[in-house]
Amino acid sequence: MTTGLKQPSVAVIGGGWAGCTAALRLAEAGISVTLFEASRTLGGRARAVEIEGQILDNGQHILLGAYEQTLQLIARLNPGKTPESLWRHPLNLKQPPDFSLACPRLPAPLHLLVGLLSAQGLSGREKWAAIRWAHALLHNPRASELRTVSQLTRSQPETLNRLLWHPLCVSALNTPPEIASAAVFRDVIRAAFGGRTHHSDLLLPRRDLTALLPAPAAARLIELGGSVRLSSRVSSLEATPDAITLHARDESAIFSHAIVATAPQHVSGLAASIPALESVVRDVSTYHYQPIATGYIQYDPAFQLTHPLFALANGPAQFVFDRGQSHGQAGLLAFVASAAANLSPDWLDQAEAQLQRIAQPGSPRWRKSIVEKQATYSCVPNMARPDVCTAHPRLFLAGDYTAGPYPATLETATLSGVQSAGALLRQL
Repeated sequence: MTTGLKQPSVAVIGGGWAGCTAALRLAEAGISVTLFEASRTLGGRARAVEIEGQILDNGQHILLGAYEQTLQLIARLNPGKTPESLWRHPLNLKQPPDFSLACPRLPAPLHLLVGLLSAQGLSGREKWAAIRWAHALLHNPRASELRTVSQLTRSQPETLNRLLWHPLCVSALNTPPEIASAAVFRDVIRAAFGGRTHHSDLLLPRRDLTALLPAPAAARLIELGGSVRLSSRVSSLEATPDAITLHARDESAIFSHAIVATAPQHVSGLAASIPALESVVRDVSTYHYQPIATGYIQYDPAFQLTHPLFALANGPAQFVFDRGQSHGQAGLLAFVASAAANLSPDWLDQAEAQLQRIAQPGSPRWRKSIVEKQATYSCVPNMARPDVCTAHPRLFLAGDYTAGPYPATLETATLSGVQSAGALLRQL
């Protein structure tokens, strides 16, 4: 394909995990790349923030062992330092005093079966109901024909839904089970428990989220001759058959191709004047969004939980993380409330009450709540999720909302970055 430009030059708009991955892949293929990020920090909706003199994250994340693309990229960008970057744990969900589930190192899905049989807080009848249901979900392609997770799990005892399946849905899809896609939930369960044993492992970041992938990806991009433009918000795009023009506040720039790697709610503004993207704009305009709240509470540095993370019940928060154990930030706990659309202003007070069932940390020294109001899209049945290729041969998409089996996860973001870069390279 020929253009008015002598050599291919690509603009990647958005410096989140999808944009950083796409830009790096293109640079490694020898393409001239400029990465535009509107904020001063790379990472998008999974980035570092500074609070009370400490580097924290705008949201606490867990990675699954099934996130192979993301884990491989982190390992490649941090050679020899994976144990320092990610802390791997076999799946062990502890919600004292009500429930615990630990999967032993046995071949999948036998490890889930044994884990359910030995789970604490379930009756024998409930254990066998869970095993039969999980087996059907893993092996029967018709098991998720029902539209929502609530419909999918309606045959399960109330205790199982309350302690296991519905909390997993909220954590994985960030969408209430009453409206969450049963098909996507099935794909997540299959990825975690239907492949290899280590796919269900939980991996806790031991570094801030920007340092984990976006920052080293950008550093490598610069080493390869690319450019990173922070605090550079692209306001609109123009597309001709031969080039893509980016408009920012004080300047315009012309590129041979562009990858739009923003969150879906920003696509419409960028692409409003491009007829070839009308279907994409129409689809993403139908999305609804779910917030995620992360609450940081600093206790006495001598305080430590007995486990690096616990599940929480009967309140707004689903998990509490001990960042003293993962990040060396002694006495600092992170509470996470997913699908937090109806979050009360005193939710951190409620989260502390949840914690009291597990530990007595004493009086807090400081507290901070971060609410990402549009953290993810609502992962509902039959969502229109666009392909990374668009109707315009010079424009591509990357982001956790693009077509794929998983919900809005870091893995979906990095996979989309790889796919969009690959599709663009095939056009050259």
